[in-house]
Amino acid sequence: ELKSIGAKQVELISDSYCEEIHHPITLTSKEKITYLTDVSAIGAYEQDRYESLLHIASNGIKVNVWGGGWEGCVNKHPNLDIKNKFLFNDEYSKAISGSKINLNFLRKMNRDTITSRSIEIPACKGFMLAERTNRQTEIFIEGVEADYFSSDEELLTKIKFYLSDDAKRLKVADNGYVKCIKSKVSMNDVIDQVVEKVSSSQK
Repeated sequence: ELKSIGAKQVELISDSYCEEIHHPITLTSKEKITYLTDVSAIGAYEQDRYESLLHIASNGIKVNVWGGGWEGCVNKHPNLDIKNKFLFNDEYSKAISGSKINLNFLRKMNRDTITSRSIEIPACKGFMLAERTNRQTEIFIEGVEADYFSSDEELLTKIKFYLSDDAKRLKVADNGYVKCIKSKVSMNDVIDQVVEKVSSSQK
């Protein structure tokens, strides 16, 4: 599409994580009160996200929901703890580190096939359960370095499975973290790649 409107050179650059912010954090006793949970979802409100969360909440799963725009969902279900609060810097990484399962919903209006959380969650050594797309499964192997879902039923099934198997869940999270480090997808690495592509195009 960019080429069709006149762009002469188009490069697809990987999403990335910030090494100073996105890393594993050991929570203090006080922080655990705020961030420790079985399941969390970070992101702004969208109706389809709410419907998926309501489905799993109605089936006994408690979820911490962070991000803006959720004020209309407060107190809609006792299993949905709507924080309606944006997370910044270490707050964000603490929420990921404190959650056994980090849900990763994509924004449909942007036609997302991947989002920044797709890299940031594994970079914090968080277990990621994301909407299934080819682009994400190419980066993190399904069931090995992250896991995915394509329906609310599959989402619920996988949440129940991973909450019942700590060893499997922690192994997947650890594998995802190692993949982040080895794949060189930190912001510094990606900036180096951009500079190299720009330099090459000017030769």
